[in-house]
Amino acid sequence: MAVRVVMAALALALAGCASSPHESSAAPTSLGLPHVSTALFIEPNDNPELPALIPPGVLNSPAPRAPADAAPLLEPAEMILVVDVGAEGKVRNVMVATSTRVRDLDRAALDALRQWRFAPTEHEGSAVAVRVRVRVAFEMRGR
Repeated sequence: MAVRVVMAALALALAGCASSPHESSAAPTSLGLPHVSTALFIEPNDNPELPALIPPGVLNSPAPRAPADAAPLLEPAEMILVVDVGAEGKVRNVMVATSTRVRDLDRAALDALRQWRFAPTEHEGSAVAVRVRVRVAFEMRGR
């Protein structure tokens, strides 16, 4: 996967676009809620009808927010979501590929990802629908 990320960053740099795949994080609040980070990527078989794709640019990416009444997070939790993005950049469907096994965190991530917006992905001059994956990691900081 590291080779794909480096190749994607190189291709973006050569094309004059953003410099790397989307990664973001949200700081924990004073209530002791978990720190959240996300990373966008594409698996080789996610879009079999298209050539190797660079993940689309992310225009809006609200971070998942664990509910204040969620059980304390004792160890890091990670999940992978599969996101179908329409040709116009709107999220059409979100599926859980790998769960955190913490229902409140899974629900928070699903709700947040449904609000994400992407730059349209083009293939041969036309906008196309794509499938991407988002790794969402929840962890407590300062312990």
